Amino acid sequence: MSDLQKALLSRVKKRESELGLSSLEEEPGDDATKSTKEDDTTQADEQIVKEYKSFKSKYFVTEEYSHGSTVFETYFMKSKKPGPVLICGHGAGSSSMTFAELCRNIKDETISVFLYDLRCHGGSSGDLDFSLDTLVEDFHFILREFVSKHQPSGIFLLGHSLGGAIFAKYVHVHPQDLIKGLILLDIVEETAVSSLNVMPFFLEKLPQSFPSLSKAIDWHMNSLLFNEKSARLSLPDIFNLDTMEWKLDLKKTQPFWNTWFNGLSNNFISFPKGKLLILAAHETLDKELIIGQMQGKYELVVFNNNQKSGHFVQEDLPNFVALRVEEFICKAFAPERYMKDYLGVVPKWGGKVT
Repeated sequence: MSDLQKALLSRVKKRESELGLSSLEEEPGDDATKSTKEDDTTQADEQIVKEYKSFKSKYFVTEEYSHGSTVFETYFMKSKKPGPVLICGHGAGSSSMTFAELCRNIKDETISVFLYDLRCHGGSSGDLDFSLDTLVEDFHFILREFVSKHQPSGIFLLGHSLGGAIFAKYVHVHPQDLIKGLILLDIVEETAVSSLNVMPFFLEKLPQSFPSLSKAIDWHMNSLLFNEKSARLSLPDIFNLDTMEWKLDLKKTQPFWNTWFNGLSNNFISFPKGKLLILAAHETLDKELIIGQMQGKYELVVFNNNQKSGHFVQEDLPNFVALRVEEFICKAFAPERYMKDYLGVVPKWGGKVT
């Protein structure tokens, strides 16, 4: 078991008695005290939902893409100036709003951002087929629709966890010039495959529901996340807010786990354009990634000097991730501007940087 897996299970086990399963039971006290607490919790939940809805309407144009019986919820944050589009794909059990704070921290006025919810996640619907090939073809449809509507000049793919596996497989089976770069967030094939062995244990420990959205945020902040500002935007999308049950029971994805990560490293390394791997902490790279790193085939960023980051690094450290992603995109898409804005160098030879 890797250090990442041990840390995750240790945190969940350590805190579940305090803010996990036991926190969902009624606390002792008289009726007046309970009523006051319930009123306070209701007001807190209403404020969280209000902020979450306000953020969505302010930053994104929301649109549904229908493909047969499957409907995908998409979000588009258009840049002020012409430039490339960053397409972000989330992991299993998450939603597009896991990138909410990352989007807020994108300061480059030339970068647009497009997000979509996987089938049966967030605002999307569909049947329970979560095989990697199906998820790749889902994205193939979504990308065709997006390109036909917006005609982007260039696309960069950023995938977290399962989203990274989807994008790495996609560029392998559907190569195209429009895609200029590939970014993976906290996903290493060898670690991901071995982590599936402990997933059943982790899922058994998950509360089936929460008494309130505030309680759900508390549980996540003491089990999986470090940044409450991000959590207040990402968590409303993964629950049915009327019952506070999970929108997707991750146990239903188990039959497809063996398709998710096999071949990930090769798919990533073989992509012929710019590649960036961002990890939340030191994690053992598998053989292909080690060789690729030694050969300079991709860039590697590890936030190992910050203890307040975990698997959801885009939520925990959205500002740092945004800066690194912006730099990567600028270097690949606009090298002259990269040299000027990031390196402070203005070429004197009169030619363009290629």
